[in-house]
Amino acid sequence: NQVLLLKRKSTGFGDGEYGFVGGHVEKNEEIKRAIIRETKEEIGIEIKEQNLKFRSVLNRKVNDNIEYIDFVFMAKEWTGNIKNMEQGKCSELIWCDINNLPQNIIDFEKYLIENKDTFITWGW
Repeated sequence: NQVLLLKRKSTGFGDGEYGFVGGHVEKNEEIKRAIIRETKEEIGIEIKEQNLKFRSVLNRKVNDNIEYIDFVFMAKEWTGNIKNMEQGKCSELIWCDINNLPQNIIDFEKYLIENKDTFITWGW
């Protein structure tokens, strides 16, 4: 019942708020490979593809010009020690009980934690 959250800073999105480890898929990059890469870049751990468990997909509308498809996976096993690898973009890493989340969490990510649906829409 724990989730690892990072406190964003100097990114231009959600600065001062807690959110998931994550990022964008690069050209010619499969989603699970992007998750493995982003996790290594942001918190320094190695996750094997077979240890990623699909959680949900979020079809999110930011405004009339920006829409995202977010894929959420969980990992319960990894190697290495979790540490803040991007101190310019993250001021803190915290483990939170999913039933006691911080007030300043990114709104749609809080919704993802609290809902068990595998397909969610936001902002439409």
